[in-house]
Amino acid sequence: MSSSAVESFNNWILKAREMPVFYLVDELRRKIMKQMADRRVKSMKWNSVICPKMDKKLARFIKKGRSWRIIMSKVGLYEVRCLPPKVVSVEERTCSCGKWQSTGFMCRHAATVIIKACGGEGNLVDHMDPLYLVDACRRAYEEPIYPVAESDIPDFTKEGDRVINPPRNRRPADRPKVKRIRSRGEESYTRPNKCGRCHKATKHNRRTCKEPSDI
Repeated sequence: MSSSAVESFNNWILKAREMPVFYLVDELRRKIMKQMADRRVKSMKWNSVICPKMDKKLARFIKKGRSWRIIMSKVGLYEVRCLPPKVVSVEERTCSCGKWQSTGFMCRHAATVIIKACGGEGNLVDHMDPLYLVDACRRAYEEPIYPVAESDIPDFTKEGDRVINPPRNRRPADRPKVKRIRSRGEESYTRPNKCGRCHKATKHNRRTCKEPSDI
């Protein structure tokens, strides 16, 4: 519902935005190649089964649910006595809060049920999506992006069949837009109009103002 990811990527390539197309693509290749290499080396140093960030999050969930009490309805179905109470189904991997089924990572209510009723912390990994495991992260970055030698880069400065001409675009009429187009779910702020005569935040202006004058 927002363009935060696009703005983050735009800030990441801020210096390369003004480059020609070929050099822009090549700069993106270098940045992604370096990023994947850094993450590959970083993931090889992890000793936990779950990615460290999610492992810390899971530890907070377990700590939060220590004071909660669980009541069994049937095998795999439990009620967590918190405020407000939640219903957890271990077999279907669902919780009435909706977070477990939407993210694949167990919520604090589900973690509490598994810790207290299903055999402890050893079973936590079996009840979460495999994409949060360290092995999945390592497999995601195991294929490198290979560097490009200078001899493999074509020379675009010479005239020939490889000359890339700019697109034939006509500048549209009217003044170009400056404000970012907001998504449907984003909140918009409109500055209230202030009359220059009565100094009130209303929809009229000095010319159409009908308020009595103080003079």
